[in-house]
Amino acid sequence: MIDNIQEKEQREQKILQYLPLVKKICGKIIKNLPPNVDYNDLVSNGIIGLINAVDHLDNSKNPESYIKIRVKGAIYDYLRSLDFGSRNIREKEHKIKEIIRNFQNEHQREPTDEEISSILGESLEEYQTSLYKISFSYLQSLEDIVYKITEEPEKSYDNFITANIENPEENAVKKDLESKLKEAIEKLDEREKLVLQLLFYEELGIKEVAEILNISLSRVSQIKSQALVKLREYLEENI
Repeated sequence: MIDNIQEKEQREQKILQYLPLVKKICGKIIKNLPPNVDYNDLVSNGIIGLINAVDHLDNSKNPESYIKIRVKGAIYDYLRSLDFGSRNIREKEHKIKEIIRNFQNEHQREPTDEEISSILGESLEEYQTSLYKISFSYLQSLEDIVYKITEEPEKSYDNFITANIENPEENAVKKDLESKLKEAIEKLDEREKLVLQLLFYEELGIKEVAEILNISLSRVSQIKSQALVKLREYLEENI
């Protein structure tokens, strides 16, 4: 009985210990999501992932890395339920690209977000929400490659790269991934590098990046998507 009480207290302490990590992850993710996505909903789902992680922790896992991917997984599952990254979003992306291409050919300049939303026949807010969804749909592009390489669906790119790996073979794969990713980034053009740096290293939101670079939200989303596709294609070809 005493052991059960102690285990319960240790479990609760562990959950409280990592709550700030959940909030930190949610704070980063929500910067690239539509304004109508509620931060508290992300936190609630992140806590579900945290509890699941704490209940499955063992001495062979790097605690923070394991908890981080479980939390992100729970949040991403929730966002998928909101129609993020669905086939409809991909079709919307193709439609937007076609509108931009036709507009550039006709007017010899890039359309504004307002002009694109008008051509789509929807409000600016609806259009921007679609851009956020399109952007989110590319967030796991690099992780898919790690799934394929490691054949371990519970391992994310983030978890794989940050984990303490004792197995020499896995460590070699990790080092190769890091090296190839650096090579892939070097092959991007300067604007693509800058957008990825602002989004992923400076951890700014898409809207903030658009304001800094003085370009439209659609252009930031387009550059980000192009860069991630290039990274993924390079890694798939060279690993």
